[in-house]
Amino acid sequence: MDMNQYLSMFIDESNDHLQSLNENMLLLESSPSDLSIVQVIFRSAHTLKGMAATMGFEDLAALTHQMENVLDLVRNEKLAMQDFIFDTLFKGLDALESMVQDITEGGDGKADVSAIVSALQAIVRGEDPSAKPQGANAQGEARASDVNTALKLDEFQYAVLNQSIEAGHRVLYIDVHIRENCQLKAVRAYMVFELLERSGEVVKSFPSTQDIEQEKFDFSFSLYYITTKDPAELQRQIIGISEIEKADVTELDAETLQQMSEIGAASQEVAAAVAAPPAAEKGQEAPPAKPEQAPEKAAPAAKTPAKTGGAVPTRTIRVDIERLDVLMNLFSELLIDRVRLEQLSSEIQNHALTETVEHMTRVSSDLQDIVMKLRMVPVDTVFNRFPRMVRDLAKSLDKKVDLIITGADTELDRTVIDEIGDPLVHLLRNAVDHGIEPVADRISAGKPETGTVHLRAFHSGNHVFIEIEEDGRGIYRDKVLKTALKKGVVTEEQAAGMSDEEVHQLLFAPGFSTAEKISDVSGRGVGLDVVKAKITSLGGQVTIYSTPGKGTNFSVQLPLTLSIIAAMLVKMGSEKYAIPLSSIVETGIVKKGQIRAVHGNKMVEFRGSLIPLISLSRIFNIKDFDETEEEETEIIVIHKGERLAALAIDQFIGQNEIVLKSLGKYLPPIKGISGATILGDGQVALILDPNVFIK
Repeated sequence: MDMNQYLSMFIDESNDHLQSLNENMLLLESSPSDLSIVQVIFRSAHTLKGMAATMGFEDLAALTHQMENVLDLVRNEKLAMQDFIFDTLFKGLDALESMVQDITEGGDGKADVSAIVSALQAIVRGEDPSAKPQGANAQGEARASDVNTALKLDEFQYAVLNQSIEAGHRVLYIDVHIRENCQLKAVRAYMVFELLERSGEVVKSFPSTQDIEQEKFDFSFSLYYITTKDPAELQRQIIGISEIEKADVTELDAETLQQMSEIGAASQEVAAAVAAPPAAEKGQEAPPAKPEQAPEKAAPAAKTPAKTGGAVPTRTIRVDIERLDVLMNLFSELLIDRVRLEQLSSEIQNHALTETVEHMTRVSSDLQDIVMKLRMVPVDTVFNRFPRMVRDLAKSLDKKVDLIITGADTELDRTVIDEIGDPLVHLLRNAVDHGIEPVADRISAGKPETGTVHLRAFHSGNHVFIEIEEDGRGIYRDKVLKTALKKGVVTEEQAAGMSDEEVHQLLFAPGFSTAEKISDVSGRGVGLDVVKAKITSLGGQVTIYSTPGKGTNFSVQLPLTLSIIAAMLVKMGSEKYAIPLSSIVETGIVKKGQIRAVHGNKMVEFRGSLIPLISLSRIFNIKDFDETEEEETEIIVIHKGERLAALAIDQFIGQNEIVLKSLGKYLPPIKGISGATILGDGQVALILDPNVFIK
């Protein structure tokens, strides 16, 4: 049987089971006596072990088997869950995820898990593995760690580096050390990689880039790098990055490169030998702590959480995102022609033509739904890793934190989903680390000892908003300005005239943060400059709302990046505009006498409350329409989250599917305009961005 044909299915199902294991372990941690959750966890682990053994991934199967032994004792009420058991099982899950990731990248899924296996076996024996070192296994792990620090090169990587030397390029070995008091070391590592990628290519790094992004490394990393830049200048630029302690840059010649490659290969063999459990031989599992349980009878109906381990296999194929872009563009052109045909059909009044166009409209509408959904992914694919991250971070900081997620089914374009993960990680870490106070401080402030972090996502117009809100200490204006002035981010004259919103934006200024924790605020700036840069590069923006002593809300606005949207076409004098249908609450008519003036602003009554009336004719300087001269004005009520406003328009044209076109690089960003569309008669209509009109 050719196992390769099942590899993709194995990877998909393994990731589903690992996600289920993480989620249910978190549920069990909040309800340690709920055996129904243990049953679900046990079945997921058992299924994962069977799949791994069938595919020949012995290390993965062996570790899962040891975890299964612990869970079996718990579900049979022979062992009570305790903190150190949860910690050990979570470490096992991290190791399993690393193995599956290695398999996904073409590896063999092998890893040194002897320390975790020993800890699990100690738990089965009724011991606390954290109470004493694990003897020879612990020493073996240390030796494996030492030899693994050598940066190994495979044949392809060595060939690339060697050919680069022959071509006259510089091959550098760079060893970077980050200060040990750095709060977000992954952010600083990201800044180093971003700097290097501007003038060269990183061929290999240790740890892997994925481990670095997830902060699974100490305070140093190494890499091989190809460039034409001067090593001394490069070293100076790396050290110039905030919180980088030192950087050793060594230029390699062909002979040195070959020696390092051979040393790396040798170290790989030594590491494999050290990592092997003493009693294990090739092709055997690590000796189980107790005999394998016979297949059990079907368990009674459990109080199963929303997501359980038994994921249904899916048939999937991978498609290059550029092909989807081409498909979207082609369909956009088809949609423009369809609208044109509908207009011609209504003018000609030919029955056969009308019938054909109506059928084409129905078919193209179904096709449109499929094309649009191809690129859309729920933000749950990003959100689902955050509960475990917040749990681990709160535990390490000795804080109590509840993470509440809402709107996880909100969909975003795939390209945005791929990029938004890291900024959200940093914002969440910032909220837990610097927003939520320690338990003693919360109690003295009259707050519950458990802090709450809300992570929510929702659609508004052709944007998605992701908010991270916590009930922590909040941001104090004076402290921010004091730090900003000390760091030279602003001058005293500038600071005096800044609004609260502008002061909050100082947290995103490069150089605002510092390694010394001078105040609560100084820690808040760590990495936020990188966060804002990433969100801005995605066409989004981030806003901070904060009340001192009450908490802070980071609101991230992101474009859906859809090419096709449903919109209401309206007329303003001789000009036509399109308003996204998803931003519209309802339409209506107001009489001149119903418009009120409140503090100099025009307001209209809507469902028992007053909302602002916005004059588009004044904002866009429309010469041939002025709603103040009309006895009755047609309005469109729009929303941004829960906030409402009314737009005054001339007349409605109707609803339509429109193709969103960018205004191009030649025009500067225009406030209130998100793009343009080509109508069926060939005219161009500007697309309004309703979010801009509601503050």
